Parts: sequence; C-alpha cells; structure tokens
Amino acid sequence: MIDANHVPDVSDDELLARYVLQSGHLRNDKTVKPDLFMPHPHQELSVTRYLNATIEEVLLLGEDIAKKRERTFYGRADIKAIDCKVESLKAVKKPLPENPNHADIQGFPLTKQDQKVLAQKLAAAAQFH
Repeated sequence: MIDANHVPDVSDDELLARYVLQSGHLRNDKTVKPDLFMPHPHQELSVTRYLNATIEEVLLLGEDIAKKRERTFYGRADIKAIDCKVESLKAVKKPLPENPNHADIQGFPLTKQDQKVLAQKLAAAAQFH
C-alpha cells in the first residue's frame, strides 16, 4: 500500500480498480455496464489505486467495502488512469484513513445524460476481473 504520509499524485500509467458490488453492473459476457461508472449521487467516483499494493490487498479492500455496505463483492473493473482522462475527467488522489490508495475520478458534468456518455467511455476501457 501507499505510505499514508507520502501519497503521490495519480500518474497516467497507473491501474485503478472500481469495485463491482451489484450484479446488475455486469453483463453476461463479464463486461461491465456503464452504470458502474456513474457518479450518482456524488460528482466523483471512488476507485482504488494499485500503486505499491498487491492484488490481494486490492481485493481485500473491495471485500471490506462490500461487507461494510452489506453487499456482495463480485470483483473489480480495472482501468488505466490515462483512460479516465476523458473530456473533463481525471483521477485524483483522495487517501482515506482505511485506504491510502483511494482516489476519485473527478470532473463529471452535472446532468445525468452527460455523465452517462462519459460512463460509457469508461466502461468500454475497463476490464472486469
């Protein structure tokens, strides 16, 4: 995990994980639906960075989040930070006490229709695991 006292900015080549906590966010072919990348009800979207973390640590964070929200952990959708730079979007470090690898995808427009267009682009660039 990232040293919580020295959290670097998100670089373009980093891999980010968006946790899948609803079966409705997955298609039968195991691709993710755009709804996984909708920021509702916020204007930012939480992701976890892989920087200095093992896959096991990233998965444990996802399982912990699912447990706290009383949801099922279905897996993760991985996306490169560069692929999050769509129009007004970008990945920004937002460390949390329980997850120094936390980041947000910020810059979503206000209207749901405009958010959906960007969510479709993010989902197309993501790979489910």
